[in-house]
Amino acid sequence: MSLKDRCAIVGASMTKLARKNPNMSTVGFALEASRMAILDAGLSKDDIDGLLFVAPSQQGERHGFSGRVADLLGISSNFNATVDCGGATPIACVQIAAMAVNAGMCKNIVVCYGWQNNPMDVPPGLPPGFEFTLPYGEIGATPFLANITRRHMHDFGTTSKQLGSVAVLCRKHACLNPNAQQYGKPMTLEEHQNSRMVAEPLRLFDCCDWTDSGGAVVVTSAERARDLRHPPVYISGWGQAHGAPLLRPWRNPAIPDWETWSRAGDAAFNMAGLTRKDVDVCQFYDAYTIVFLVQMEAGGFCKPGESGPYVEAGNCELDGELPSNTAGGLLSEGHTMGMGHIVESVRQLRGECGVRQVKDAGVAFMTGFGGVVNEYPPTFSFSTMILRR
Repeated sequence: MSLKDRCAIVGASMTKLARKNPNMSTVGFALEASRMAILDAGLSKDDIDGLLFVAPSQQGERHGFSGRVADLLGISSNFNATVDCGGATPIACVQIAAMAVNAGMCKNIVVCYGWQNNPMDVPPGLPPGFEFTLPYGEIGATPFLANITRRHMHDFGTTSKQLGSVAVLCRKHACLNPNAQQYGKPMTLEEHQNSRMVAEPLRLFDCCDWTDSGGAVVVTSAERARDLRHPPVYISGWGQAHGAPLLRPWRNPAIPDWETWSRAGDAAFNMAGLTRKDVDVCQFYDAYTIVFLVQMEAGGFCKPGESGPYVEAGNCELDGELPSNTAGGLLSEGHTMGMGHIVESVRQLRGECGVRQVKDAGVAFMTGFGGVVNEYPPTFSFSTMILRR
C-alpha cells in the first residue's frame, strides 16, 4: 500500500537563529520550536501523542532527548524516539512520523530539533577510531569533504568558482529572509575566492557555520489535516540510501561511485508518481558547497559533473529553472541539520515567503545528508522527501 499523500505537515516553525545564544539550551530550543509548531497547526499540546527528536551532534552519553522534550512539553505520548543519521535525520524523522501515523500509533506527531553550540556541553574524549585518523588531520567533516571536492574536481573538472556560485546563491536568498541573522549582506564571487582556505580546496565560504537554533513540524493524517488552520502540505514521497561508496567501491563495483545515492531520489519520485520536471522548488542539503552539488546530482536534477555549470548559469535563482535553497540554506540561513529546509518548503507551498516566494510553488523536493566520516567504518546517510500543496 502506497503512503503517498496519506499524511501531511500541518505546523512548522523555526526559532530565532544566532551564532551564539547562551541563554537557551539544546532542549530549550526544541521546546520553543515545538510549542510554536503546535500553535501554528492550530492544535494544543493535548492533541500531540508522539514526538521525534533530531539527535544533536554531541559526543558522549546523551540519551533520552525525546523523552525529556515530551515530558517538559507536558505531552503524554504513545511513540517517542531520538533519531540519528546526521544531516539526513530531519527528513528521516518526518518519514518515520508519517509511518507511525499511518500505522495508527499516533494522531499528531511533533518532529523537533534543537542545538546549542556550547563547547562545555561536549564531554572530553575521542570517538572510536579517532586514533587512526587524527594523526593525518582527518578530524571531522571539513577535511573529508575537501577530499570529496578534490575527487569531484578530478573526475568532472568542477572549479572553485562553481563552488562559489553555490555560496553566492545561498547568501543572496538569505538576504531576503529576515530570520537569517548570521549574514546580513550579499556576497560576491570575488569575496568567496578571496576567503581563506580551511581545508584545500574548500574555502571559508564553502563551509557553513554552527548555529544555535530550533525547528519543528507537526505531522498528522491527510484526513485530519483538512480541518486544521492551514491548507495541508502533503507528504507525497520519500527515500533513503546509506553507505560510503566513494570509500569502499569494491563492495558493489557494478554501481558507479557517484550514482549510489541516486536510489533515494528515485524512490521519492516513484512513490509520489512525479518527475523532476514537476518540481517547483528544491532545498538541497548544503553544509558545504560541494554537498549541494552532489545532492543535486544524486537527486537526479543533473548528471554527475553537470551541477557546477548548472548553478553557475543561474538556474537555481528564485526566477530560474530550479529555484533552490530559497531561505539561504545551511550556508547562509543557518545550520539546522536540515530542519530549516523542511520548514522553508512548507512555507513556500503555503505561499508565505514574501519577496523570496517562488511563483505558483506546488511541489517541493528536499534532501538530507549526514554521516560519520572520520571514524571507522565511515558511513553516509542520504534522505529525500517530496511535499506538495
